[in-house]
Amino acid sequence: MTLTPPVSRSLMRTAVAAGMGSLALTSLSALANYDTLPEATGVDLPIPAQVDADGEALFYQEALYHRDISAVQHAMASVGRIMRDSEMGHEGYDASLADESMAAQGQAWLDLQHQASAFFTDEGAVGTMVQEEGEWVPGREMSLADLAQAAFSYHMHHSGGRWAEHGLENAITHGPAGYLGAITQRLYQDHYGQRGFQDVGRERDAASMAHGLDVLHSLAYSWVRWHKPGGADDMGQLSEEVMEAAHGITLERLVAISRNLAGTLDEAWDYERKIYDLDNDGAYHLDTLGSLVRGHKALYEILYVFGDDDDRELAERLFERKAEMTLALLDSDEAVRDWGLAERVVFTSEGVRVDSDRIDTESQWRFLNHFTGGFGTLRERDGTSSFLETRPELGERIGELSDRLLQAALDHQLGEDGLMHRRLSVEDGEVIDDRHQVAAIAWFATTASNAYRSGELFERPGDWADDTELEMRSRELYDAIRANNDWLLTLLD
Repeated sequence: MTLTPPVSRSLMRTAVAAGMGSLALTSLSALANYDTLPEATGVDLPIPAQVDADGEALFYQEALYHRDISAVQHAMASVGRIMRDSEMGHEGYDASLADESMAAQGQAWLDLQHQASAFFTDEGAVGTMVQEEGEWVPGREMSLADLAQAAFSYHMHHSGGRWAEHGLENAITHGPAGYLGAITQRLYQDHYGQRGFQDVGRERDAASMAHGLDVLHSLAYSWVRWHKPGGADDMGQLSEEVMEAAHGITLERLVAISRNLAGTLDEAWDYERKIYDLDNDGAYHLDTLGSLVRGHKALYEILYVFGDDDDRELAERLFERKAEMTLALLDSDEAVRDWGLAERVVFTSEGVRVDSDRIDTESQWRFLNHFTGGFGTLRERDGTSSFLETRPELGERIGELSDRLLQAALDHQLGEDGLMHRRLSVEDGEVIDDRHQVAAIAWFATTASNAYRSGELFERPGDWADDTELEMRSRELYDAIRANNDWLLTLLD
């Protein structure tokens, strides 16, 4: 399958697509486990893992991965959300984006949603599809990490109102409801037990706990939005019985399970190192740590909003621990560099140390998105815990991290073609893998769209006023978001 962008695309998209051939792989050739595949039936949008220098779609280990489809889907949602006329679609940047472009983003998301749903069947959920006799057929069982990525679709599910004038509000709001319900039902039917989560193959470790909590975040937001002041305008239109049927769990049991999970974490807390020792001696992959941080909000909001006085005390303790481990990482000059975040870290009594020599941009952008996107740490609502008000320095430091990473993207992580590189050296920021990895490009577009106003360096056009430097930085970031988004759209043609 060769990806060729149509002539009707914008000038920027055409330039990006043209750059794919000459700049995609300047230093590394495709690995042996990435390859092209013959055409097969059963999948309308076969999203690849990489695209090579000739524009050929490359599939990892001859499989189609749900996580790649999901990553592109989230990019369509998050970039589309800021195409409205108060952000990228503002007349001060490009008013045309708020019209046909925003409508196209919404439709692209719906098309990908249809494809992602095919990975969920009556027999369960699969993380891959493989080719067999000219057809795509189910591959391996879906892991908790994949389930967690899929769960972030709730962010678009609750954003349908932004597409009202494009006639897509109902489809975006109601279309994925069954999909999201299937995700949470899989969580409790297949992965929960003994006050924790187990992954495919019955593994119980720090990663399974973190990714399970990440999935729980979707469920927590659904119930909190149902309950919050003003909830009658959207989720509150459903009865408690309908909510319980949709998610496969009663509110009472959800609170009880949250208490159990909080208890497991409580027993694992290491006061000296400011991290949980879940039989991993304080060592974390950035993707696991990010899911763990996001999952804390799921637990403390459920316990605070629906629990008793003891639960609220427990919720506050969970928030404080999330703050402690987050600030410990952000205090590490080893892990946080001007060119990005180290892929693996270790929490020690002397501080957070680096346990990897590379920056993996996909993991980095997912990590930042856990704080800034979709009911993340910085996003609090009326009727919720509002714990962030008690630790204002946490919000300030996350904002500083957002600014630093977005500036790192502009200065170090984007190629000459405007697309996100895959990996850099922790030591000096040198690009060590410049291949076009679909998930890395998608998660940059997703997170930059969600995070750019979290700090002070970037703003929407209505706030540029006469600040020339602010306008230049923000325009440059908008341009980068569009370039990566437009490249992703070529995968859907």
